[in-house]
Amino acid sequence: MNNKFFKPLQLSTRSKQRLLISAALIALSPASWAACTYTVTNNWGSGFTGEIKVTNDTAQTANNWSVSWQEPNATITNAWNATLSGSNPYSATGLSWNATLAAGASASFGFQANGTAGAPKVNGTLCGSTNASSAPSSIAQSSAVSSVRSSVALSSSSRPASSLAASSLATSSSTTISSLVIQEEQAGFCRVDGIATESTNAGYSGNGYTNSNNVQGAAIEWAVNATSSSRHTLTFRFANGGTANRNGSLLINGGSNGNYTLQLPPTGGWTNWQTASIEIDLVQGNNLLKLTSLTADGLANIDSLTVAGALTAAGVCGTGVGSSSSSVKSSSSASTSSVASSVGTARMLTLDGNPAASWLTKSRTKWAVSRADVVLSYQQTNGGWPKNLDYNSVGSGSGGSESGTIDNGATITEMVYLADVYKQGGITKYRDAVRKAANFLVSSQYSTGALPQFYPLKGGYADHATFNDNGMAYALTVLDFAANKRAPFDTDVFTDGDRARFKTAVTKGTEYILKAQWKQNGVLTAWCAQHGATDYLPKKARAYELESLSGSESVGVLAFLMTQPQTAEIEKAVRAGVAWFNSPNTYLEGYTYDSSQAETNPIVPKAGSKMWYRFYDLNTNRGFFSDRDGSKFYDITQMSLERRTGYSWGGSYGTSIISFAQKVGYL
Repeated sequence: MNNKFFKPLQLSTRSKQRLLISAALIALSPASWAACTYTVTNNWGSGFTGEIKVTNDTAQTANNWSVSWQEPNATITNAWNATLSGSNPYSATGLSWNATLAAGASASFGFQANGTAGAPKVNGTLCGSTNASSAPSSIAQSSAVSSVRSSVALSSSSRPASSLAASSLATSSSTTISSLVIQEEQAGFCRVDGIATESTNAGYSGNGYTNSNNVQGAAIEWAVNATSSSRHTLTFRFANGGTANRNGSLLINGGSNGNYTLQLPPTGGWTNWQTASIEIDLVQGNNLLKLTSLTADGLANIDSLTVAGALTAAGVCGTGVGSSSSSVKSSSSASTSSVASSVGTARMLTLDGNPAASWLTKSRTKWAVSRADVVLSYQQTNGGWPKNLDYNSVGSGSGGSESGTIDNGATITEMVYLADVYKQGGITKYRDAVRKAANFLVSSQYSTGALPQFYPLKGGYADHATFNDNGMAYALTVLDFAANKRAPFDTDVFTDGDRARFKTAVTKGTEYILKAQWKQNGVLTAWCAQHGATDYLPKKARAYELESLSGSESVGVLAFLMTQPQTAEIEKAVRAGVAWFNSPNTYLEGYTYDSSQAETNPIVPKAGSKMWYRFYDLNTNRGFFSDRDGSKFYDITQMSLERRTGYSWGGSYGTSIISFAQKVGYL
């Protein structure tokens, strides 16, 4: 077998981290030799991720490459883009799609480890299973030094025995290579048409991955500063759970320094991460990199971008060719820069910590998979479900013709749950149920964009736009996830035509919400639990649920708006709503709502706590309570015992939306 050996590397004690390479270069078959590059791509102290790149330096095709290496102070836990085996030494072999390397082609694989990133020892077959023509006839040694921030790249190349002259060795082993890793919403990350940081699918590094919109033309931009004009290798860590390539057009400085096509093939799942590398030219100084989707499905999810070559650093967004007004601050996790008012250029906020997105994620596993048929047995013929079911026993299975509802999370929770069941098992009856549920939601929508509590309509307050119990807000969130093929709807559960309908429904719903936001003395505030479907005005529901601003339901409405592209109008509405929640005129400082004390007074002192009322007067913003006869009270002890103990009149409602607003820079 053809082998290349690397002796253990030692870290120096100088102030900057250095690696000294003492490489023993061993003769290989003239038809088969390679270059191997080892890179520490991310280092968080107790662990790290690394990458090994194998390049076929011959003029012939190399088949079935494999690499073996040892880690002095770490344990490899998993790998991607290769099959991992063994334990120190570890071995990696190519997969079916990357095992064959054409002349000059490269393959990269990555791995994650627990422990300290140190100097590896690489011993192994690098390019194919060709037998060595003879024993090694000579060994030459040389060294190189690499010193870059917190990430290090090591490189050396093997050559046939006849080429191991001193000059060629100096060329192959003396180059200083740096590695810059850019994670989402960190220095060097500029903008995305989509979600900057999402953490739904496991296996990512850092805080998450970037999920661009699933449309042609959706883009991600980075900025890189190069100390000199030279060739660099860009490596994108990505996941593509679809069935087709999600390729992108890569422009360097608007195309003036290169226009490339980046291949992003299917990886077999959204939690299966692989890497794609491409060599490009950077100019000295600031460089803007823009990756734009070439397909209607958008780009793959991008976990990180690694720039390898001469010394580089994070660049400056918004300057030079291809700059964007929606650049992300390099020192924070979110941007507070202005954005264009159109959806196409508006930035997306992270979904991590968004109350609406968190609810949806939990709904995926609301019930055990074994209960799927029980859940299915209660679906109405119109596609909806009744509310308040425990699914402990099987229903009639005949469907039923009563109105379905979105009250108390009904229908939308079942829809998310069954979509996840279908995603796991691919059983079409669950897919069909999800499709019926989605059609129920879209069919129930008024032309204004409002969603009622029940459909078909039953009359009374249930016909109003229903924010109560987060019905409309979370229903729109579900449709938005489905429209954008976000998990658990990232399967063939819906067609492109379906998703187009959902996008229209979400847009109409968003427009309704913006028009319904209540103003006090000309200042935008929050929403009532229900509004007129056509006049947008706050409406009463039951006798003790009067026209008001809701300290509970307005959280869900804001959370939904924060899943949408942050146009000028949406951002204005969100900031106003968050400001209302964060005002001392809205919350009660130093108190909490304790329902266990409702027989006397559930509003009790608690240091460090904040309490929001369920209902606020539309004009004075004063919190109030009401009884079954419609009477209004400002002292909860004055209302009937039955209503005081039988309803939730306050809580820590605003805490979650304030926390999320702080995370994304809206407070």
